[in-house]
Amino acid sequence: MNWWPYEKFSIISPLNPEEVRLRLTEQVSPAFTGSFFEQLTNRYPTPFKGYVNISEFKIEPVVVGRNSFIPFIKGRVEFAETGSCLYITMAMHQEIEYIIIGMAAFLMVAGFGGWIHSSMSDRFDPLSITPFGMLVFIYLIMIYGFNSESNSCKSFLLELLEGDYER
Repeated sequence: MNWWPYEKFSIISPLNPEEVRLRLTEQVSPAFTGSFFEQLTNRYPTPFKGYVNISEFKIEPVVVGRNSFIPFIKGRVEFAETGSCLYITMAMHQEIEYIIIGMAAFLMVAGFGGWIHSSMSDRFDPLSITPFGMLVFIYLIMIYGFNSESNSCKSFLLELLEGDYER
């Protein structure tokens, strides 16, 4: 389990880099740039959106509606003795990370403020530590959501590219 929504790994595939690129291209549609409400409906015939170049790709899974925890997948393809090697990085979208960091900062300030106020009044108020509980809850949801989405993406990529993790 990852403790932060970020993951780096490598896949070794028996396919040559051109075959890898072709297989990825078949599964990736260009990103749709319509309005917010148009993006709520699935307009993609493929499981991923983004782009695939000769030696690199930037993709993300397609979901109906909104899901803040889908990983943004960047990778590059290199020639290897047995076929090709893909170096992949999965992370949450930066905007979502900024929002979560902002919420965490606010909850920590509120939690410490409540804790200091509670300790200065010489009586413990359980309500004063509620922001810390909220912080833990948000963290657990973020980690669970990201890990479940990234695991399904990894399985799909491994199956698509007939690969295995680099050891």
